[in-house]
Amino acid sequence: MSQTAASYVSKYNIAARIFHWVGAALIVAAVVIINQGEEFISLHKSVGFSFLIWTVLRLINRFVSAAPSPVAMSKLQHGLSVAVHGLLYVAMLAMPLTGLLASMAFGYGVNVFGVLPIAGFATPNDELGSMMMNLHKNLIWPALLALVAAHILAALYHQFVMKDKLLSRML
Repeated sequence: MSQTAASYVSKYNIAARIFHWVGAALIVAAVVIINQGEEFISLHKSVGFSFLIWTVLRLINRFVSAAPSPVAMSKLQHGLSVAVHGLLYVAMLAMPLTGLLASMAFGYGVNVFGVLPIAGFATPNDELGSMMMNLHKNLIWPALLALVAAHILAALYHQFVMKDKLLSRML
Protein backbone atom coordinates (compact mmCIF):
# COMPACT_ATOMS: atom_id res chain seq x y z
CA MET A 1 0.00 0.00 0.00
CA SER A 2 1.53 3.34 -1.00
CA GLN A 3 1.17 6.58 0.89
CA THR A 4 -0.44 9.49 -0.86
CA ALA A 5 1.05 12.94 -0.47
CA ALA A 6 -1.97 13.98 1.62
CA SER A 7 -1.49 11.12 4.10
CA TYR A 8 2.28 11.46 4.48
CA VAL A 9 3.44 12.93 7.79
CA SER A 10 6.96 14.21 8.31
CA LYS A 11 7.97 12.81 11.73
CA TYR A 12 10.60 13.84 14.22
CA ASN A 13 13.54 11.43 14.25
CA ILE A 14 13.30 8.46 16.58
CA ALA A 15 15.75 9.97 19.08
CA ALA A 16 13.64 13.15 19.39
CA ARG A 17 10.49 11.08 19.90
CA ILE A 18 12.17 8.95 22.59
CA PHE A 19 13.53 12.06 24.34
CA HIS A 20 10.03 13.61 24.26
CA TRP A 21 8.10 10.66 25.67
CA VAL A 22 10.68 9.51 28.23
CA GLY A 23 10.95 13.13 29.42
CA ALA A 24 7.18 13.26 29.85
CA ALA A 25 7.29 9.97 31.77
CA LEU A 26 10.04 11.30 34.06
CA ILE A 27 7.93 14.38 34.88
CA VAL A 28 4.96 12.19 35.72
CA ALA A 29 7.17 9.85 37.79
CA ALA A 30 8.64 12.76 39.79
CA VAL A 31 5.15 14.07 40.58
CA VAL A 32 3.78 10.66 41.55
CA ILE A 33 6.82 9.94 43.74
CA ILE A 34 6.76 13.25 45.64
CA ASN A 35 3.04 12.82 46.27
CA GLN A 36 3.74 9.51 48.04
CA GLY A 37 5.31 11.36 50.96
CA GLU A 38 8.57 12.78 52.26
CA GLU A 39 10.03 9.29 52.75
CA PHE A 40 10.38 9.14 48.95
CA ILE A 41 12.26 12.45 48.63
CA SER A 42 15.55 10.71 47.73
CA LEU A 43 13.89 8.88 44.84
CA HIS A 44 12.19 12.13 43.74
CA LYS A 45 15.60 13.86 43.69
CA SER A 46 17.13 11.00 41.70
CA VAL A 47 14.36 11.14 39.10
CA GLY A 48 14.67 14.93 38.99
CA PHE A 49 18.42 14.77 38.41
CA SER A 50 17.86 12.13 35.72
CA PHE A 51 15.34 14.47 34.10
CA LEU A 52 17.92 17.28 34.12
CA ILE A 53 20.50 15.12 32.33
CA TRP A 54 17.82 13.80 29.96
CA THR A 55 16.74 17.36 29.10
CA VAL A 56 20.33 18.45 28.40
CA LEU A 57 20.77 15.43 26.09
CA ARG A 58 17.42 16.25 24.47
CA LEU A 59 18.55 19.81 23.79
CA ILE A 60 21.80 18.57 22.26
CA ASN A 61 19.81 16.22 20.03
CA ARG A 62 17.51 19.10 19.08
CA PHE A 63 20.45 21.19 17.89
CA VAL A 64 22.25 18.42 15.99
CA SER A 65 19.20 16.81 14.35
CA ALA A 66 17.03 18.32 11.68
CA ALA A 67 13.41 18.95 12.60
CA PRO A 68 10.73 17.78 10.19
CA SER A 69 9.30 20.27 7.75
CA PRO A 70 6.93 22.66 9.51
CA VAL A 71 3.16 22.23 9.49
CA ALA A 72 1.32 25.12 7.87
CA MET A 73 -0.07 27.53 10.46
CA SER A 74 -0.63 31.23 10.95
CA LYS A 75 2.21 33.52 12.03
CA LEU A 76 0.48 33.94 15.40
CA GLN A 77 0.27 30.18 15.95
CA HIS A 78 3.87 29.75 14.87
CA GLY A 79 5.00 32.51 17.25
CA LEU A 80 3.05 30.97 20.12
CA SER A 81 4.48 27.55 19.32
CA VAL A 82 8.05 28.86 19.36
CA ALA A 83 7.42 30.75 22.62
CA VAL A 84 5.79 27.80 24.41
CA HIS A 85 8.49 25.37 23.30
CA GLY A 86 11.25 27.76 24.35
CA LEU A 87 9.65 28.39 27.72
CA LEU A 88 9.10 24.64 28.18
CA TYR A 89 12.82 24.03 27.75
CA VAL A 90 13.62 26.82 30.21
CA ALA A 91 11.18 25.36 32.76
CA MET A 92 12.43 21.80 32.16
CA LEU A 93 15.95 22.95 33.00
CA ALA A 94 14.97 25.31 35.83
CA MET A 95 12.76 22.80 37.66
CA PRO A 96 15.45 20.20 38.45
CA LEU A 97 18.19 22.83 38.80
CA THR A 98 16.32 24.75 41.49
CA GLY A 99 15.50 21.51 43.30
CA LEU A 100 19.14 20.42 43.15
CA LEU A 101 20.39 23.82 44.31
CA ALA A 102 17.87 23.90 47.16
CA SER A 103 18.98 20.49 48.37
CA MET A 104 22.65 21.43 48.09
CA ALA A 105 22.13 24.79 49.82
CA PHE A 106 20.34 23.11 52.73
CA GLY A 107 23.43 20.90 53.05
CA TYR A 108 21.75 17.65 51.98
CA GLY A 109 22.94 17.15 48.44
CA VAL A 110 21.58 14.38 46.28
CA ASN A 111 22.55 10.74 46.05
CA VAL A 112 21.38 9.79 42.56
CA PHE A 113 19.96 6.26 42.82
CA GLY A 114 22.62 5.49 45.44
CA VAL A 115 25.45 5.54 42.88
CA LEU A 116 26.22 9.21 42.20
CA PRO A 117 26.61 11.33 45.33
CA ILE A 118 26.36 15.08 44.82
CA ALA A 119 27.42 16.80 48.02
CA GLY A 120 25.53 19.55 49.72
CA PHE A 121 27.22 22.81 50.64
CA ALA A 122 29.82 22.39 53.36
CA THR A 123 28.26 25.40 55.06
CA PRO A 124 24.49 25.26 54.55
CA ASN A 125 22.80 28.41 53.33
CA ASP A 126 19.17 28.21 54.47
CA GLU A 127 18.29 31.53 52.84
CA LEU A 128 19.46 30.34 49.42
CA GLY A 129 17.88 26.92 49.98
CA SER A 130 14.53 28.49 50.85
CA MET A 131 14.70 30.81 47.85
CA MET A 132 15.49 27.91 45.47
CA MET A 133 12.76 25.72 46.99
CA ASN A 134 10.25 28.57 46.71
CA LEU A 135 11.13 28.97 43.03
CA HIS A 136 11.01 25.18 42.54
CA LYS A 137 7.57 24.72 44.11
CA ASN A 138 5.77 28.03 43.74
CA LEU A 139 6.95 29.54 40.45
CA ILE A 140 8.52 26.98 38.14
CA TRP A 141 6.17 24.08 38.93
CA PRO A 142 2.96 26.03 38.14
CA ALA A 143 4.64 27.52 35.07
CA LEU A 144 5.70 24.06 33.90
CA LEU A 145 2.16 22.77 34.41
CA ALA A 146 0.67 25.67 32.44
CA LEU A 147 3.17 25.23 29.60
CA VAL A 148 2.61 21.47 29.43
CA ALA A 149 -1.16 22.07 29.37
CA ALA A 150 -0.78 24.63 26.56
CA HIS A 151 1.45 22.20 24.66
CA ILE A 152 -1.04 19.33 24.99
CA LEU A 153 -4.05 21.48 24.15
CA ALA A 154 -2.33 22.88 21.07
CA ALA A 155 -1.38 19.38 19.89
CA LEU A 156 -4.98 18.19 20.36
CA TYR A 157 -6.32 21.31 18.59
CA HIS A 158 -4.09 20.61 15.61
CA GLN A 159 -4.97 16.93 15.56
CA PHE A 160 -8.74 17.17 15.95
CA VAL A 161 -9.73 20.67 14.81
CA MET A 162 -7.10 21.57 12.22
CA LYS A 163 -6.74 17.87 11.22
CA ASP A 164 -3.18 18.53 10.08
CA LYS A 165 -1.76 15.36 11.70
CA LEU A 166 0.65 17.41 13.80
CA LEU A 167 0.34 15.01 16.74
CA SER A 168 1.45 12.04 14.64
CA ARG A 169 4.84 13.73 14.07
CA MET A 170 5.79 12.80 17.66
CA LEU A 171 4.23 9.30 17.67
